[in-house]
Amino acid sequence: MNSRLLLVCVLLCGYYHALAQDNTPNATIKVSGKALDGATGKPVEYASVVLLHKADSTVAYGMYTQPTGNFSFTAVKPGDYVLRITFMGYEKMEKEVRVTALKPSTTVGTLRLHTAGKVLSAVEIKAEKPAFSMQIDRQVFDAGSMVTADGGTGTDLLKNVPGVDVDIDDNVTLRGKSVTIYVDGKPSPFGDAKTALQMIPAETVDHVEVISNPSAKFEAQGGGGIINIVLKKDKAVGYNVMFNGGVATRGQLNGSVNGSLRIRRFNFFANYYGRYGSQAGSGFSNRHNLVPDSSNTAYFTQANNSHNSDGSHGGRLGLDYYLDKYNTVSISEGINFSNGNNENHILLNYLDADKQNLRSGDRNNSSHYYNPNNNTNFNFRHTTNKENEELTAYVSYSNNKGNSNSDYYTLYQKPGGAEDPDRQSNTGLNHNQFWNAQSDYTTPMGKKGKFEAGVKGTFRKIDNDYTALLFNYDTDQFEKSNSLSNTYSYKQNIYAGYVNVSSAIGNLGYQVGARIEQAQLKGFSYSQNAAVDNSFFNVFPSVFLKYNLPHNQDQSLVFNYATRVDRPDFNDLLPYINNSDPQNIRTGNPDLQPSLTHKFEVNYSQYYPKSHDFLNTGVYYSQANDDIDRLSILDTITGITTTKPMNLAKDQDWGGNFTYQLHLFRWWDVTSNLNLEYSKLTGSGSFSTLTNEYLTYGVNVNSTLRLPSHFNVQLQGHYRSPRVSPQGTTKAMNGIDLGLRKEFLKNNALAISLNISDLLNTQQFSNHYETEAFIQDYERKRTTRFIRLNLRYRFGKMDPNMFKKKKQVEEPEEPIIHN
Repeated sequence: MNSRLLLVCVLLCGYYHALAQDNTPNATIKVSGKALDGATGKPVEYASVVLLHKADSTVAYGMYTQPTGNFSFTAVKPGDYVLRITFMGYEKMEKEVRVTALKPSTTVGTLRLHTAGKVLSAVEIKAEKPAFSMQIDRQVFDAGSMVTADGGTGTDLLKNVPGVDVDIDDNVTLRGKSVTIYVDGKPSPFGDAKTALQMIPAETVDHVEVISNPSAKFEAQGGGGIINIVLKKDKAVGYNVMFNGGVATRGQLNGSVNGSLRIRRFNFFANYYGRYGSQAGSGFSNRHNLVPDSSNTAYFTQANNSHNSDGSHGGRLGLDYYLDKYNTVSISEGINFSNGNNENHILLNYLDADKQNLRSGDRNNSSHYYNPNNNTNFNFRHTTNKENEELTAYVSYSNNKGNSNSDYYTLYQKPGGAEDPDRQSNTGLNHNQFWNAQSDYTTPMGKKGKFEAGVKGTFRKIDNDYTALLFNYDTDQFEKSNSLSNTYSYKQNIYAGYVNVSSAIGNLGYQVGARIEQAQLKGFSYSQNAAVDNSFFNVFPSVFLKYNLPHNQDQSLVFNYATRVDRPDFNDLLPYINNSDPQNIRTGNPDLQPSLTHKFEVNYSQYYPKSHDFLNTGVYYSQANDDIDRLSILDTITGITTTKPMNLAKDQDWGGNFTYQLHLFRWWDVTSNLNLEYSKLTGSGSFSTLTNEYLTYGVNVNSTLRLPSHFNVQLQGHYRSPRVSPQGTTKAMNGIDLGLRKEFLKNNALAISLNISDLLNTQQFSNHYETEAFIQDYERKRTTRFIRLNLRYRFGKMDPNMFKKKKQVEEPEEPIIHN
C-alpha cells in the first residue's frame, strides 16, 4: 500500500462496444439483458459484462452496458455460460445462462446490482455509490458523497470537484477557462453560471458531470467545457419527501423541501427552497504611476470595506406523464425571487512622487436589487421497438426581470481643508427573455454503431434601462449623465445542427461528428447612440476514440478532439461605463470577436479490482485564437484606469492531469488530483508586448472516512499556484474545508451535518499588474469561513403495488422510463 501514490480520483468503466466478440458466421444467437441499481432502480451504465464458459471460467464474450443499462451479445455459440456483471462500488453478480440453437434469442431480464458491503464488529459499513467515475466523454461526481457541501448550493458542490476553480466571488472556471452550466442536460434558464448555481440547493443534486471537451452533440459555447448539474427525481412507484434546514455563522439561514409522487402513469415532483445570508469584505489597491497624471499623482492608494446581504426563495413543480411504454411527456414550472443590499466604503489617497498628500477622498456606495424570475419547460420522449432508438424534443422559456437602485457619494479633500463633494444616483430596469428549443434523434447503426442527429435554436432578448443622475451643486438638483446612462435593446439568436456517428472496430470504439452554429448578435444603445451587429458562422468537428486494452477489461485509453468558442455577451460588447470605483472604471467593447479554441485530450484509465483503487491520467493541449481577456489602460491625464475586454493574443496550453483514488481501508479513501499546465500567450499587432508564458499547477485532495454508526468525516483541501495574465500575475489561492455527517434512524432517514468552510481563513483574491504606465497590487478578501449546521430528514415508500386496486385485474405496470 505504501508503494501507491496518495494522489487520487475515480474511474471508469468504459464504453459499450465488445471486448472480444466471437465472429463465427454460423452463430446467430442473441443474449441480452439490463443492469439496474438495486436501491434506486436507475441504469448502471458502463458496467463490465462478460460471458464465461461454465466448464473452465474462460472469457467467451465481453462488453459494457450502455447508458440505459442494456447489454446485448450477438453471434453467441450454443453452450453453458456464466454471465458476470462487475462495476466499481457494487457486488459482483453472476447468473448461469444456457444458450441453445433452438432459441435464437435468450433474455436474462433485469438484473439488480447491490452496493458492496462488509460486516465489521457487528457494525455494517456499506460502500456508497462511486464518488467519482469516468465515462468516454465526461467525469461524474456523486453529490451525496460531498459532505462539506451539506446545506450549501451548487457552487459549494463544485468546490469539491478537481480541476474546477471557484473564486471568492463564486465565479466558476475549468482549467482557467469559462464554462457553460447545464441543469439536467439543458442550458440553465437563469442566465450566467454564477446565478444558476446559487439557485440550486446542494441537497437537490444527484450528481455533477464535468465535460471538459464536449462532442458535437453539445452547444459549443464555453472554452472550458460544460458542467452538467443532474437533479434528483425518483420515478419509482410510491412517494419520497426530503426536508432540509440549516443555520450558519454571520446569520445565514437555508431551508428546502423536495418531494416526488409516482402514481401509475403519473410522476409528480416539486421542491421549494429559501436562503438568506450576509458577508463582509475588505480590500486594498496600491498603484505606482510610472507616468504622473496632470495633477502630478505618482502614487494612488485605495482601501475599502463592504457588507452585503442577500436572500432568495423559489421552487419547481413538474409532472411526467407516461402515455404508454413508448411516449413520455414532461412539463415543469420554476420560480425564483432574489433581493440584496450592498454597502461599500472606500478611502482614496492621491500622493506625489515624494508620497506627499495631494488630495484624499471618502466614498460611500449603497445599492439594492430585486429580481423575480420564472421558467417553463416542456419535454417529449418517444422510443420504439427497436432497441436504443429514440426521439426527444424540448422547449423552455425563461422570463427574468430585475430592478436596482444605487447611490454613490464621494467627499474629496485637499490639504488645507478645501472640500469637493460628488454625488450620483442610479436606477436600473432589466428584462431578459430566453427561448430554447431542441430535438434529437438516436438510432442503432449496424451491430455496434449508433447514429445521432439534432437541431437547436436559442433566442435571447434583453432590454435594459440604466439611468445615472449626477448632482449639480450649483443648481441644487440631479441631472442625467448621457455618458454614464445606458438604455439598450439586445438580441442573440443561435441556430445549430449536429450529426454524430459512433461504432467499434474490434477493441477500438469511435465517435465522429460535426456541429454547425450560426450566431446573430444585435444590439443598440440609445443613450450611447452605438450599435452592435455581429454575425458568426462556425463549424465544430469532434472526434472521440476509445481503446480497451486486450485481455484487461479494467484498462482503457481515450483520445478526443473538439473545438469550442467563447462568444462575447452583451455585457462585453456594449460600451456601458461602470464607475462604482471612480479610479478603476470598467466598460464594454463593441469590436470584440469570438475566440475559437481547439482542444486535444488523451486519457488513460485503470481500475484495480483487488484494492478497488482507480487511476485516471492524461495530457491535453488547447489553442485559443483571438483569446478574450481584460486589459487595463491608465489615462495619464486624469489618472483613471479603464478596464475592458479585448481580443489580445493566441493562448496555448499544454497540460497533464493525474487523478487517483486510494482505498486505504474499506472505510477510508483518499482522492487526489494534480493538474500541471504550461501556458503561452502570444500577442500580435499592437499587443505584441503582451507575450507571456508561465507554468502553473493545482492540487486537490479529498479524504473521506466512513466510520461505524453511520458517521462520516470529510476533509477537502485545494491549492492553485500563481497564474500569469496578459498584464501581470494572479496570486496563489488555497483553502481547506471540513465536513462531519451523522446519520440516524432506519435507512439513514435523519442526517445532521456540521461543516467549516475555509478552515484556515486563507481564501482571497490578489493580483499584481505591471505595464509601461503603472505598477499595481490589488487584493480582496470576503467572508469565506463559515460554520454551518444542517439537518436533513427524508421519508417515503417505493412499492409498485401501492396504488393498485385489489379487487380488479391488475394491469401490467408501465416500465420506468428515464429521461
